Amino acid sequence: MNLTIRMMRPDEAQAAQKQARKAFGWLEVLFIPKPKQALVAVLDERIVGGFFYNVKTSSGVTLGDPTFFFVDPALQGQGIGKQLCDAGIRHMWEQEGCDAVATFVRDDNVPSWGALVRNGFVRTSLPKMARALGFGSTAKLFFTTVYGIALGYDYYIALPEKAATRRYEKKSGAGQVGVYLLLHMLLLAPALIFSEAGLSLAAAFGIVFAGNVLAGYLGTLFSQKRKWRFRQPGGGIFICFINAAFGIFFPMCGNWYPARYENTPRFRRDLALNSICSWLFLLAIYFAGFWLLGAYRVLTYAVQLSGILLILRCIPVPPFGPYGGWRVFRWNKAIFVLLAIPSIVVFIFTFL
Repeated sequence: MNLTIRMMRPDEAQAAQKQARKAFGWLEVLFIPKPKQALVAVLDERIVGGFFYNVKTSSGVTLGDPTFFFVDPALQGQGIGKQLCDAGIRHMWEQEGCDAVATFVRDDNVPSWGALVRNGFVRTSLPKMARALGFGSTAKLFFTTVYGIALGYDYYIALPEKAATRRYEKKSGAGQVGVYLLLHMLLLAPALIFSEAGLSLAAAFGIVFAGNVLAGYLGTLFSQKRKWRFRQPGGGIFICFINAAFGIFFPMCGNWYPARYENTPRFRRDLALNSICSWLFLLAIYFAGFWLLGAYRVLTYAVQLSGILLILRCIPVPPFGPYGGWRVFRWNKAIFVLLAIPSIVVFIFTFL
């Protein structure tokens, strides 16, 4: 395979953009611009992959921002993406003179995660980004990207020294469960404060959201050789709180993730089993609550909250895929349909 990775020429920008749109989902293609700075992978004089990036200087910090990297879907799995990402990150350090490199990645984009971690990146939070880069650079990165509305995305950062990078790593674990529950309590705060049934709603919240976390944990037990951690991705936080300000409850995307990532069928199965357990729990809560609906007010709210989460899992495409439906859809479409049908029935009976 005669593969060449080089800088993109100005007259190749349109061809690179066209190739990128083949590699991404229907929603993501709307945000793929014609690149101004990029490396391209060329095979037999045809662009088969690209690494698009921006370099910005703010508050004295030169920041590299990889915006998209991709490989022609017909050629994935042959190591081209690895070579391209490694070359792109190295180019930003050595040729662009970046002081730091930061980008955000969707929770199910395992190949991209692996490529970043291999190049010394760690997952980070916005407060830690501000400590590393300064408030100005962090604010510019936040407001010039779609991170605030990108559900299920997390920021990754790398500094020239590995030890320095590690100081800004966002840890996973029990603390993230607390963050997940606290964020959703804040999203529900208007209803909890101003509703006369605030205590019943708070109890329903505990049943549905804490139970969802526990059911996901039980799903991790099906993969005995993996270590799992709970994570609350920061992507989408802006749009969720804007909706809450208008009285619309829109949940964020907390989930269980393996400590190490693989691009293998077994890995995809383990992610799906984790999501299936949470999905079955929500169905059980909904139907149990619906059966006893007149008995307790708390069950009315539990039915409504579980109904919202169930229908979001039925949409396996961005921006809703990170709620868990995409994990199941990617592993086994028949099982996805078996779970989606009763969930759609839930939506019809609850909200229509």
